[in-house]
Amino acid sequence: MHANVQTRFNPATGEKALYYRLKESYRDVARHVHSLILLNIGFDPSLTALQVRRIAFALTERFKNRGTNSLFGKHLEGLTELEQAKADEWWQRMKEEGGIDRFDKKEQKARKESERYIDLATAEHTDARNVGAEWLCKQTIDKLGLEEFLRDQGWSNHSIHTALSALIIRTVYAVSERSSYYYLRDNSAAAELYTGSQDWTPGINALYKVTDKLYELKEKIERHLCNVTDNLFNIDNKLMLFDLTNFYFEGSKRESKKAQFGRSKEKRSDCKLLVLALCINKEGFIRYSSILEGNTADPKSLPDMIDTLADKNPVQKEKSLIVMDAGIATGENLNLIKAKGYNYLCVSRTKLKDYTLSEDHKSVMVKDARKQTITLNKVHTEGEDYYLEITSPSKAMTESSMNKLWRERFETELKKINDGIAKKGGTKLYEKVVERTGRAIQKYPSIARYYAINYIRNEEKPKEMLRVDWKLKDLSAIESGHGVYFLRTNVETLDERTTWDYYNLIRESNVPTDS
Repeated sequence: MHANVQTRFNPATGEKALYYRLKESYRDVARHVHSLILLNIGFDPSLTALQVRRIAFALTERFKNRGTNSLFGKHLEGLTELEQAKADEWWQRMKEEGGIDRFDKKEQKARKESERYIDLATAEHTDARNVGAEWLCKQTIDKLGLEEFLRDQGWSNHSIHTALSALIIRTVYAVSERSSYYYLRDNSAAAELYTGSQDWTPGINALYKVTDKLYELKEKIERHLCNVTDNLFNIDNKLMLFDLTNFYFEGSKRESKKAQFGRSKEKRSDCKLLVLALCINKEGFIRYSSILEGNTADPKSLPDMIDTLADKNPVQKEKSLIVMDAGIATGENLNLIKAKGYNYLCVSRTKLKDYTLSEDHKSVMVKDARKQTITLNKVHTEGEDYYLEITSPSKAMTESSMNKLWRERFETELKKINDGIAKKGGTKLYEKVVERTGRAIQKYPSIARYYAINYIRNEEKPKEMLRVDWKLKDLSAIESGHGVYFLRTNVETLDERTTWDYYNLIRESNVPTDS
């Protein structure tokens, strides 16, 4: 207990005087100190501040033993008769005015909260498991009805629990089958969510086998998920996005029939690849997927995807629109899409040369994802399709800087060739120099076509090259068309902004691309 002394205005005397309070401190559950007023003593000119503090100190012992009843009044040591009388008076007032009871309630509340409080720094636990993300995945799986679907396919409860537990682990932690086993055994409550038992964990061999069993049902699972998501979210599937990506294996994959060497977007030419082809709707749900050979070119993948899509989504009164990038949009594939009864929207594989702007010459300004301005113009050209000219200043700057970089690298290669001709022991034979120049042209084909290259034979030594000369044919030809490309569609009714928004779905979707 301690005394709080303040200087206040005393209305009784019209002057400033000392105002006294008795307080006691306690700690809350967070170990923060709080003070509670036990008694407002008020103004007392008969006592000094030092005497009030001495009385408060003496009352501390009585306050600590307030729960012990005594038949005799206790004398407080170290106090004068006046101070003893004041102490008895103040103690009686604290009991009558409820100051002591008020403190007891606060102290009991803090004690109860402290009993419920867990100090993580001192807590010890055994067999703790993660359940938050796992529970969220289980709710999603329940909404999709996967457990009932597998049971309808004749799967046992053990196989279903193994498959769905593995699915949760692969979703949350993105690990291999082998690592999934250790997550289920040591860290995650995914298996317990299905069985209710902490002791059950699927074996490592079962995790490998159940993946193969699920893949055998791939077509049925995709069809089931399409139907469920369409019903859950009332999806009409009027817009489809086609795209491809590839992934590499660090292992040799000698026994794989599909894993092949190809162009890896991670530049891992030393690893075998597989290609994942996806068809998704604008809501982001997969309509169709396929694993293709690692050296599959983009255009070759589309026919099978179109046939499968036509089987799963028959053409309705209002045709679906298929959106794809330029890699897939060959003339043959576009004709196939129209033959199957679908519309299409894609990036034109070639830049238009003979075209005119629309009659009203109206330009539409939009912003891309980086808040940069894009200009859209409808154009007219020969043929049945409709084109939208896209002009992007930021893309033009990027293409210009890239061309400058390729020019520097290509000319550096040519300079190295001339240096080799000039120095002792370098490549001088005419045929070898031509071959070396050809490799440089093959390495930078997009920029080499703008150069005129002349081979000067050494007249004194006809079998040797004297030098290689080069010059740019037309600098303006390199810079023309920077930042301009065209969207192509067979739907006349699409306006500029709608066409742009539809195409951006494939750029902003969750499907990774090779572009």
